[in-house]
Amino acid sequence: MEDAKADRKRKLMVFFMAFIMISSVFGVIFFGFSSGDSATKLKYNNYKFVRKGNLWTANVNGREAIFTYSPADAELIGAKPEITNMLKNRFEIDVTADANDTFIQGIALAQFQMKATLANFNVFVREGFTAGNKFNLSVIRCEDATQFIPVIYFKKGNSTKIYSNESCVIVEASNNADFIMAKDRIVYGMLDIIK
Repeated sequence: MEDAKADRKRKLMVFFMAFIMISSVFGVIFFGFSSGDSATKLKYNNYKFVRKGNLWTANVNGREAIFTYSPADAELIGAKPEITNMLKNRFEIDVTADANDTFIQGIALAQFQMKATLANFNVFVREGFTAGNKFNLSVIRCEDATQFIPVIYFKKGNSTKIYSNESCVIVEASNNADFIMAKDRIVYGMLDIIK
């Protein structure tokens, strides 16, 4: 009789633990790891950001701006005000890269995201490469940059930095993720979110 009671108690404990574990899995699946609103919202320089999946969104002058990194993370990459001022209030910005760059996937994603975000602000982003290419995209080089149509040249570097050479902004990074962060830093500056 004692053995039956102990066996029943053990089975109840096993079922209870299984229930807790399964409930935890469903809780994570349906509600995620978020600890509430504070993890999904932030305020930066009077702009309110909302986390939507893996992206940060903000309302800027009645239009949605989308970023991968928060402004606090992106501002770790320095960009002099004259660089972002060179890109502000332009109808077109050309972006380019070497077609065989080691980090062409990260560069292509950064350029695509920049194009999508700036389209909401009536800025046309024209993509190209620094030389003839199999994609038949335009050849865009720093030498083609003008005061009216600046060029952003994304290329592999030893560290992540943003600098300029006349009307050409050069973005160097040593990994794919840093190209995305540098793109966010530039767009934050263009929209006056980061001063």
